[in-house]
Amino acid sequence: MKLLALSLAFLASTVSAFAVPVDLGSTAGYTPYDAYMRPVKRVLSTTPNQRASLDRATELMREGRAFRYVHSDPYNPLTPTETAARRAGDCKDKALWLCDQLRDSNARFVIGKMKRSSTISHAWVMWQTEGRWFVLDCTLNWRPIPMEQVVKGDYVPLYSYAKNGTYRHAATSLTLASTTNGVANAVANR
Repeated sequence: MKLLALSLAFLASTVSAFAVPVDLGSTAGYTPYDAYMRPVKRVLSTTPNQRASLDRATELMREGRAFRYVHSDPYNPLTPTETAARRAGDCKDKALWLCDQLRDSNARFVIGKMKRSSTISHAWVMWQTEGRWFVLDCTLNWRPIPMEQVVKGDYVPLYSYAKNGTYRHAATSLTLASTTNGVANAVANR
């Protein structure tokens, strides 16, 4: 029995040693998306300092996943009220609706890449509860995904917005290195 317990403890420590750390980013004074993030900043700034349960997040993801996918403006998210009334929206609309419904100050609105090789951006929510981080993407999933289960190269954050600030993530340096447009480099490096 002791051998089994020791083996399980070793296995658990080995798995956690190889787990990819969560990229929480570093504080950013500016992002290239700021001109479009007024609705996001408004929702997040009014989020109460309370915590949602994992059950509540799962329930909300199912509701948001049932919304029709309708691509709207590529940059400006609809307000959560508009998304709820339409029961439709694109990834940024659904992510902002989810932030609003969670009412949890540990939620972040994320702009990034679904896959590192993607040529278009994607939006989702990064959320912490019970000491763990989760991806909440009700555009593509029915339930929260623990960050330690996210495949490396998937859900690559570039910028995130939270109640307490704006963040630039590590992948922005990779994106900037592959960008040939000097203006984009200058804007993103601010």
